[in-house]
Amino acid sequence: MSIITIVRSRGSAVEETPSSDGEFWKTRSPERRLSRWVSFYLAFRRFTPVPEIRTVAALNSVVVIIDLDTPVRRQVDGSPLAAISPVVGLSNQPMTYERTGVERGIVIELTPLGARALFGLPLREISATTVTLDDLLGTRARVLTEELREAKDSDHRFRILDCRLAKWILNEPELPRSLDQGWRNLTLAERMVKVDDLAEQAGLTRQHFTTRFHREVGLPPKAVARVARCHRAIRLLTGTNPPPLPSLAALCGYTDQAHLNRDFRLLIGCTPTALLRAGNATDLYLGSLISLRPVPLTGTKLESGRPLF
Repeated sequence: MSIITIVRSRGSAVEETPSSDGEFWKTRSPERRLSRWVSFYLAFRRFTPVPEIRTVAALNSVVVIIDLDTPVRRQVDGSPLAAISPVVGLSNQPMTYERTGVERGIVIELTPLGARALFGLPLREISATTVTLDDLLGTRARVLTEELREAKDSDHRFRILDCRLAKWILNEPELPRSLDQGWRNLTLAERMVKVDDLAEQAGLTRQHFTTRFHREVGLPPKAVARVARCHRAIRLLTGTNPPPLPSLAALCGYTDQAHLNRDFRLLIGCTPTALLRAGNATDLYLGSLISLRPVPLTGTKLESGRPLF
């Protein structure tokens, strides 16, 4: 199986791309007023004739999977993705699960700002844990799932999400601005951001800022920065003219190639070379970092919204 790389889009939707075995995927950005809360939507259908172990790389955002058909998933090492319609918070380690048969559903990637408003709880409570959308939203989750299941196509489902999420998110309590801005600085910066600087901007001591950030966002600031650095390396690695690995390590702030390899193993579950190998079964959710139409364009397959292989 190929790597399915999921990215945040801006502008028009990426069309469904059916394959010979009936798989398809289609991404779209939320409506403009939701852009700070929701990174992207993705509708998908995929078929796995025999059991397959998949790995989800470390997350710097909250990923919600709404299953429209009951999937056949099995936990591997306690992975939260075996649940029906799982919600997975930020994580600093890869998660594995086994799947087989047909999966059909919707993926929503939420920023911490959006997840805090939607679920109304500190995100540390859902980071890298087994929790379902039903557990968090109750009747609202069941109504939403039924609406999405009965929708005529993916575009209709995306419009339903726009309507429901705007109603549920926009008027709810949010992350403190300093924490939201801190997360954005850590995930979007081209270079490593100092926690001391973020604490000073927030008017807090380093310890107080780190404690609040960990509780509300789900990971400590240093862990968010580490995942973001790895995501940036993936972007460069999958570009049309990827740099040699020693240069990639230097560009992304790693001490050397060994440091790069070690972080990839810890956060993704494989080395950079293995990530690009045909047959790799790793899902990358990078919406907080990568867009379909960045300026300037770099020509990466990630930016075109297509699978790597």
